[in-house]
Amino acid sequence: MKKGAMVYLICLLVHVCTAQEVPSAVPMAISDSTDTAAYITDLTLNVRDNSKVILNWKQPADTSFTFASIERSSGGREYEVVAVIKQSDIKPDNEWVDDSPARGRSLYRVRFSGKDGFQQTFSKSKEALVAGDISFRFYPNPVDNILIVRSEAVADIQIVDATGKQRMGIDNMQGLQTLNVTALEKGIYFLRINNHNTGLLTQEKLMKN
Repeated sequence: MKKGAMVYLICLLVHVCTAQEVPSAVPMAISDSTDTAAYITDLTLNVRDNSKVILNWKQPADTSFTFASIERSSGGREYEVVAVIKQSDIKPDNEWVDDSPARGRSLYRVRFSGKDGFQQTFSKSKEALVAGDISFRFYPNPVDNILIVRSEAVADIQIVDATGKQRMGIDNMQGLQTLNVTALEKGIYFLRINNHNTGLLTQEKLMKN
C-alpha cells in the first residue's frame, strides 16, 4: 500500500513540474545605447593632415536644445565630453575642430540638451581614423592650467616651445599624470613622446591659453 502511494506521489510531482516548465528564453540582441537615441541631425566629419578632426552639423530646429556637447569615444561604448558649446555660440551651421584627436579609431557625436539637462538627444556617430601612437593621450587641448597625460606604455614626455627649448618633462612615465602648466606663456607648444616599448618618437601640438 505504501509503495503504491509513493509511486502515485512521484507521478503527480512529475506532472506538476512538466506543466509549469517555462519555455527557453530567446536570447535578446544587446543594442548599443548610442543607437537608441532619436537622431535629429546629421554630423559630418573630416580628418585633416592626420592631426585634426573637423566636425560639422546643423543645429536642430527645436529651440529647447540650448547646449551642444561634443563627445568622443575610442571604443564606442563610453563617451567623454571634449567640448561644450554655449547657447550664445551656437549657430544654424556649426563647426568644431579637435586639435588633439586620439590616435587610432574614434567615434564622435554631438549631444544636444536643454537648460534643465534632462531633455537630450544625439547626432549620429561618425568614425575618425588618425594614424599614430594610440597608447598615449593628453587633454584638454587648448589647456589653461592642468594638462592630463595618459600613457599605456612607459614613455618620456617633453613639452618644448616653438624654438625647440624644453620647458617641462616627465621621464619613465606610465599611467595617468597631471602637469601644472600655469607657468607656460600663452602660445603653441609641442609634446614629444618617446615610447620605450616601441622606440617610437612622436610629436603632438599643444595650445596654451
